[in-house]
Amino acid sequence: MVVPQPLTGQQMRGRGRGQRLHVHFFDEPPTRGWVSTKYIREYQEQGSKAKRRRIIVASDSDGSDEEFKPEHAASSSEEEEEDATVNSEEEKESSQESEADSPVKPVKRKRPAEKSVSEKAKTPATHSAAPKRAPTTIPCDTKSRLSAFSAPDSFESQANGSGATGGATVWDHEKLEWLQDGKRKDSKRRRQSEDDYDPTTLYVPEDFLNKNTPGMRRWWQLKSGMFDTVIFYKVGKFYELYHMDAVIGVNELRLTFMKGTWAHSGFPEIGFARFSDVLVQKGYKVARVEQTETPEMMEARCKTMAKPTKFDRVVRREVCRIITRGTQTYSVLDGAPSESQSKFLLSLKEKAEDEGSGRHRSYGVCFADTSVGYFHIGQFPDDRHCSRLRTLIAHFPPAEVLFEKGNPSAETRKILKASLSSALQEGLNAGTQFWDAQKTLKTLSEENYFEEMAGEDSSSFLPTLLKRMTSESDSLCLTPKEGYELALSALGGCIFYLKKCLVDKELLSMANFEEYTPIDVELEQGAGPASFFSQTRQRMVLDGVTLVNLEIFQNGSGETEGTLLERLDTCSTPFGKRLLKQWLCAPLCNPTSIGDRLDAVEDLMGAQSQATEVSELLKKLPDLERLLSKIHSIGTPLKGQDHPDSRAVLYEEVTYSKRKIADFLSALEGFKTMQDIISVFAQVSGDFRSMLLRQIVSLKTVEKGLFPDLSAELKRWETAFDHQKARTTGVITPKVGFDPEYDQALAGIKTCERDLQDYLERQKKRLGCKNMAYWGTGRNRFQMEVPDSVSERNVPEEYEVKSTKKGWKRYVTKESERLFSELQGFEEKRDAALKDCMRRLFYNFDKNYRDWKTGVECMAVLGKNCSLYKIQNVIP
Repeated sequence: MVVPQPLTGQQMRGRGRGQRLHVHFFDEPPTRGWVSTKYIREYQEQGSKAKRRRIIVASDSDGSDEEFKPEHAASSSEEEEEDATVNSEEEKESSQESEADSPVKPVKRKRPAEKSVSEKAKTPATHSAAPKRAPTTIPCDTKSRLSAFSAPDSFESQANGSGATGGATVWDHEKLEWLQDGKRKDSKRRRQSEDDYDPTTLYVPEDFLNKNTPGMRRWWQLKSGMFDTVIFYKVGKFYELYHMDAVIGVNELRLTFMKGTWAHSGFPEIGFARFSDVLVQKGYKVARVEQTETPEMMEARCKTMAKPTKFDRVVRREVCRIITRGTQTYSVLDGAPSESQSKFLLSLKEKAEDEGSGRHRSYGVCFADTSVGYFHIGQFPDDRHCSRLRTLIAHFPPAEVLFEKGNPSAETRKILKASLSSALQEGLNAGTQFWDAQKTLKTLSEENYFEEMAGEDSSSFLPTLLKRMTSESDSLCLTPKEGYELALSALGGCIFYLKKCLVDKELLSMANFEEYTPIDVELEQGAGPASFFSQTRQRMVLDGVTLVNLEIFQNGSGETEGTLLERLDTCSTPFGKRLLKQWLCAPLCNPTSIGDRLDAVEDLMGAQSQATEVSELLKKLPDLERLLSKIHSIGTPLKGQDHPDSRAVLYEEVTYSKRKIADFLSALEGFKTMQDIISVFAQVSGDFRSMLLRQIVSLKTVEKGLFPDLSAELKRWETAFDHQKARTTGVITPKVGFDPEYDQALAGIKTCERDLQDYLERQKKRLGCKNMAYWGTGRNRFQMEVPDSVSERNVPEEYEVKSTKKGWKRYVTKESERLFSELQGFEEKRDAALKDCMRRLFYNFDKNYRDWKTGVECMAVLGKNCSLYKIQNVIP
């Protein structure tokens, strides 16, 4: 049966004689492989005529659309015999390709027994254009097996058949009564009909768990706490999907069911990024469960137990990450982002107000862009139309919404349902999951998310914005300030969810918090006795309805074609594109600020050669905002031994290390390019009329300059380690003087080696033997090898024989063993320092995060002005 390759989705490859198709063999067990097209016939039912089929191959060659004619491809029974008996070279090649491309290990197929001479004699030798074939009777069982392995576009047939028996198959998990819809209970045994039923958990009977194998028992235990999540369960080098998750994997990812009565599919570890992203974009939650023990570690653990059970004798597995559309961080395992725009996670808390006060409700909001680690927190009153909430979700469209169960009013729920129909929405339990303000502040204090930022001042454990939201009378910062209770509660719901997804420490420790204030509130606060436009930050209010009617971001069909964003978006950098969208959400209405932007465009037009050169340099910049977040995530010491990822056994560790280094080097190259951009404008920036443009292209050392001087730091990183070697090997070996721990270990090793050599020289003089030398490898090193020509009378009593060979004896002493033990200690420190070297180097780089971030912000503004300059040149 011709089917797509499960990992790549490719069905045909090669061209001409080397053209091959991916086929499924019905062996026991079934196997897959790439087979030359000359060995494949089109299946024809009894009495049907041969149909012509055109095979179109994506190729530039003229012969890519040749017709496949079964009657010509098999013109005689002799050719059929040749085709049926595949030559050894083709069989070996097909087997090798199948083994590399398919997770199912191929089983070698025996050649069919050759026909006897008498049988061959009966075969007609004449060729005909359309030979008549003898009627073939296909058993019903065979037909049903073939239909079970068919591969339609929707793959719905695989959801109903295992490929092992005929007809539709009811999977084992579908036979479980306690798993049936209407009979399910959550982990606290509450029925689906009860109001407080939790659909994210599942009650799994204990007797059922004990009937399973240890590995499958662990899977059900995890599924019990994550019933709404697809679990990628690591088994060896593969991620496995079981039961209801396997059905999703086959339907959504085009995986193939494995043989058996229970649903089961999987893919290699290296395919995690692609498969997880497909599910996440379709609205699924994905949990990555890793083995956090090797078999050797498991055996050692069992030896420490008095009476280990069979459930103890299995490697430990832990949830290392839960990925949703609103919590994607694009780590090295997750792969690169598919789009440049932000996907926000919105946490919302509502409070009804007295209508006599003119306010109908107040909202506390916290929305985060997890790909860059930015948090926006705010609290504001709203009218009966929820105008400010509508504007918020229009400006920062969330991919996922969190709210307290029973909290949002009917009007708010109606808005969320209508305006955010495609966003994931999840209700959290009040108190235990969606925290109040006091619990939020207490958790921030206990978790020490900001201890690196606080430094020696342990009393200042909160960033400036969060500290401003606490009561001034509470020196411990554990009491919320009046007017910020809802905002801090919304932050608490967000923190709980990030904690559940195991990304709270890496994101919160960046301390990127900004206060969200509705734009019309800014206008009210800016109004004074002077002009209405006196405040430079005043912007126009474009609510959600206006954005839709003017087709700013989307047209009537929900596409970007013909929109203002598409017309203006000529930015070369991803972070510039994100800034442009925010500019369009809230355009300036201050004449001074507008004039300054226009002056910037005119300044660039007056320096066309420099502007053109800078535009080309901007195209080389990667998404530095997201790279800085990834570097922080890898380098932060908070994500240490407590995080399951630090214990995960990954078989593609070298590949992931190379990705980390490639990202880091890409960031360094990007900042070098920024320095080049500043150098290009150095000679002309003094003549710019635009204050904004002059500030972002001038170094801080220049008057009113904003761009940080990164030259010294970049030069230091240029000589920190061998970049090319690290990129190739996936290992960073720091040069002397860069990593104190590594340098200290190397210095200790040199001292011990020198002491051992001095000790050997003293023993040579003592025995009067110049031929003495150290011998051994590994833990048997530094045995003193002495020839038999040295009389045993001259050998001191403290010499202990360790080994011998013909003509030689090898000795150790307490002193040599002591020196060797010290050497081993320093070698272990060196290896540990080298293993943790990448994290420490990234942490060292992240210490200057504020400067790196400022540079990126300056380039984002510059890139936006350059895009306006390009548009100005195009407009007649």
